[in-house]
Amino acid sequence: MVTWLGTDAHGLDRPPDLRLFLPAVAAWSAALGALAAPPWLAWLCAGVLGCAALAVFTAIRLPWEAPALTLVATLLCGATVAAVAGAHVHGTASSAAVSAVERGGEAAFRAVVTTDPRSRAGMPRPGRAEWVVSARTEWVRVDGREHVSRAPVVVLASGPGWADLLPGQSFEAHGAFLAADGDRLTAALVPVRGPPEGVTEPGRLQGFAGGVRDGLRGAAAELPQPERGLLPALIVGDVSALPERTAEDFRATGMTHLLTVSGANLAILTGFVLGVARWTRAPTWCSVLGGALMIWIFVLVCRPEPSVVRAAFMGSLGLLALATGRTQAGMGALCATVVGVLFAAPGLAASYGFALSVLATAGILVLVPGWTRAWSARWPRPVAEAFAVAVAAHVAVAPVLVLLSGEVSWVTVPANVLAAPVVAVVTVAGSALAALASVWPDAAALLVHLPGLGVSWLALVAETGARVPYGAVPWRSDVAGGLLLAAVVVVLLLTRGLTRRVIAAVMVAVLVLGLAARCVPGGWPPAGWALVACDVGQGDAFVLSSARGEAVVFDTGDDPELVDGCLERLGVRAVPLLVLSHDHADHVDGTPGVLRHRRVSAALAPAGFEESAVGLLLAKEGVALTAAESGQHLRVGPWLLRVLWPDPEFVGSLNDTSVVIRAEGPEMSVLLTGDIEEEAQGRLVRGPEAELLAVTVLTTPHHGAGTQDPAFLSATRAQVSVTSVGRDNSYGHPAPFTLGVLERVAQVNARTDLDGDIAVLGGPVRVAARGPDPDH
Repeated sequence: MVTWLGTDAHGLDRPPDLRLFLPAVAAWSAALGALAAPPWLAWLCAGVLGCAALAVFTAIRLPWEAPALTLVATLLCGATVAAVAGAHVHGTASSAAVSAVERGGEAAFRAVVTTDPRSRAGMPRPGRAEWVVSARTEWVRVDGREHVSRAPVVVLASGPGWADLLPGQSFEAHGAFLAADGDRLTAALVPVRGPPEGVTEPGRLQGFAGGVRDGLRGAAAELPQPERGLLPALIVGDVSALPERTAEDFRATGMTHLLTVSGANLAILTGFVLGVARWTRAPTWCSVLGGALMIWIFVLVCRPEPSVVRAAFMGSLGLLALATGRTQAGMGALCATVVGVLFAAPGLAASYGFALSVLATAGILVLVPGWTRAWSARWPRPVAEAFAVAVAAHVAVAPVLVLLSGEVSWVTVPANVLAAPVVAVVTVAGSALAALASVWPDAAALLVHLPGLGVSWLALVAETGARVPYGAVPWRSDVAGGLLLAAVVVVLLLTRGLTRRVIAAVMVAVLVLGLAARCVPGGWPPAGWALVACDVGQGDAFVLSSARGEAVVFDTGDDPELVDGCLERLGVRAVPLLVLSHDHADHVDGTPGVLRHRRVSAALAPAGFEESAVGLLLAKEGVALTAAESGQHLRVGPWLLRVLWPDPEFVGSLNDTSVVIRAEGPEMSVLLTGDIEEEAQGRLVRGPEAELLAVTVLTTPHHGAGTQDPAFLSATRAQVSVTSVGRDNSYGHPAPFTLGVLERVAQVNARTDLDGDIAVLGGPVRVAARGPDPDH
């Protein structure tokens, strides 16, 4: 078990020590309550709890001394954390940064970087921030005066110089201070243009840590992707070079914890140090000193993320127990860790990372010993132990994970069991490589292929697991869904014998029947679908079925997850042609979702698209890109695709240069229109191929905006119109004027905001809807 938990595992086989359980729960609850309440109310509650603790303490009498002291500790922990959290909220709310938000406009400021800058998720766009930098202000200039202000802010930065900042460096900049809604411990969001000014030199320790991280990245550059980005992520939590599709594979298979350095990493390293000390018969003080040094270096290099803080605090308690010769009960140490961490940083109470780390550790401490003993009778002990750890951790965190993903994965356990034998080797070898890279880069570049083999295995496990059809069961992603799943888990854990087997059998039967309902005819998609409009919110994504498992995709929306989910439901594994109408985020930024685990053979887009962020992505993925212009004909499966627009001589807005395609199939024809508006529509109506505008199905231009030429809509003579639009969007799409014209033209008018995914079937033409997704 030391292999898995290191110092966390000390005293694991002893009965759980729950004396600090109630104080830990009280501290966590008090922190959450204080973060949501006004500071004065948090302090009032702290005072009441403190007075109650004093009253109980003075009234203690035998034989109630033990429970009374537990109650006193519980009240005092709740009071202390509530008071500290209230002070944090008050300090943020009364800072000059918040005054700058209330004043409006731009303000100059100086701040200290608190975490490494990270690139902003999604496709880069002009005017969109490139970097997210967490910082703490030193002063903010409001009304011409510099006000001392030590408040947390998030800087949304663009320009050179930001990526190289290290924690501890200070800088000056100016930007508009905006309210950070929903986060009472962040004073403001500050969009900044241009490089940071007045940047100070990093401290020696942070310079050392930055050098280690840079050296590891440099050594990993010798590996192909995704190993190049995975190795730094696994060893020091550096995901700057990690491909998004690989991160999604790890998320889908429940292996994301490997990308967030945590107790497992620290336990392996401290376990290795303690093992070496034991092997060399070093004195106890030497073992403790070596373990403490490893913890300190680990936190410095990997940064004080929530899971790292939890692991470091608990590991330190383990070393303290070792130094004093006392046996540390794992559960008691975990509860003490929760109390101690929340005393210092009550904001972590609202951190999913901290919650997942604590729950996973608790699940392992409580469940693994008994399960390992029981399963060792049938399996070899290493297999039983690995399986028990994977199941225990997943069971413990499932109620929280469902809040983030809206699904329960059954692939997680086998994926983590397959990854387990490699993780320890990669962690030790990768950490040694990081140390070597900072002093001898050439040797590190040569030896990086050894841990690279293990990283390749982890990538293969994640990719294979992510491709498993129906690898996760949908679940409610709200608090009610989390509580329901927690109740199911508790019932299964508390029941025994025949009762547990009956409950488990019923659950398996329900899951199997649910899976069968999704696979048999009559589910989604309907048999014989020819066109599907994917519900991607305020955007466009249309799919033309070209063969079994293959489809032409026209536009991709702006969210890779939504378009990927739609294609998964349709069973699309290959895309012979990807058409991108124009370079607007709501039409093309979901492209990474189409590329995920799918072969995309070719792409068609307006001239000049190859220089855009998505165009560069397609080139990187080896997808041949062709410039679209009127007159082109392409044959894909049963579809003849005619490019009707843009005219190569036309000069107009980006919307009006959208690619327009008429797709002719054996049973229907479809007009795919992008975002063309009055000018382009008028030219098509008056053009030489106006007769080709008459189709069976019209995809409404520009999400049904009011910028329509009624003559164009009437010229389509469509039987069905499909409008791809986001629910309650701020643009007012679709416009009442457009809806009125469509109602006069088409017999059926479908909308993704009301109907969800929409399928059009041929022979005769029919429309089926999946229903709206409540999440978007």
